[in-house]
Amino acid sequence: MLVRDIYRLPVGAPFEGYFVIEHVEIRKHRTGEPFLRLVLSDKTGTFQALWWKPPKDADLTVFKKGDVVFVRGNVEYFNGNLQPKLSEIRVAEEGEYNPKKFISESRFSIEKQFTKLLEIIETVENVYLKKLLEGFFYDEEFVEKFLRAPGGKTIHHACIGGLLEHTLGVTEICETVAKRYRSLDRDLLITAAILHDIGKVYEYSVETSIDRTKEGILLGHLYMSCEMVAFKIAEINGFPEDLKTKLIHCILAHHGQYEHGSPKKPKTLEAVALAYADALDSKVKGFEEFIERELGGGTGWTKRHFAYEVPIYFDGKIDYGEEE
Repeated sequence: MLVRDIYRLPVGAPFEGYFVIEHVEIRKHRTGEPFLRLVLSDKTGTFQALWWKPPKDADLTVFKKGDVVFVRGNVEYFNGNLQPKLSEIRVAEEGEYNPKKFISESRFSIEKQFTKLLEIIETVENVYLKKLLEGFFYDEEFVEKFLRAPGGKTIHHACIGGLLEHTLGVTEICETVAKRYRSLDRDLLITAAILHDIGKVYEYSVETSIDRTKEGILLGHLYMSCEMVAFKIAEINGFPEDLKTKLIHCILAHHGQYEHGSPKKPKTLEAVALAYADALDSKVKGFEEFIERELGGGTGWTKRHFAYEVPIYFDGKIDYGEEE
């Protein structure tokens, strides 16, 4: 059973299934007896649950964040939020569950997307920018990490291959913008689009769930992306300092606004084009993923999106084009 299936069950209905522990804490009743409060998840969503009356001899400390657990319980709500009470919970053995239940993969062929990205790199005419891109995307070790990395933890492209899908999406949007606005430095914009999120290969770890690494929490992908690009540029003899500055600015400013975590606002044509291309791809994909999680192929209204702060209406069919 998936998380989204549990949300559709009536109050009191029984359920069981395998889920990942996102958060766990031991609390105490007024009587002093301990109980367990958890946040459980799979690739379709999350929910809170309580192991309200564990056996007196139960060791509650064995349950850790990231564990896959098997649970049984009954659907209950508290203050309008799903909060089942569990009758059973145990750590699952490896092999008794399908790992694909917890993290989805890009719906598009990773091989075909990467081939398309390499084809775009071949069109870059600036010799320094092309050499920079080749330094990353002809490096097998980096490419292996890049193709597996997610584009986010929850809001958009939260899947294996998500970073590639997002990078290609932003790059293709930037290609369209560059054709319309001829004042843009097309090679600079395309290079910035391809490199803007490469720090995410180190920002996230992927096992049974997507988590931020220590470096991801302390530094963030904007800084790490700029650092990676700067190190690679240092290996290229004669790379123009002005070109480096403009490229780093595009990456630093691609979140657009200070309140969105951007250390700089866009101050060049290429930077502003990249920021809006990034926002467009991430928001449309974020809506699309939320619709699929909430409606599961159906139509109507979703619940309120926690980040976009609106419910979403959909009466069509999610079309991913050519699927793998």
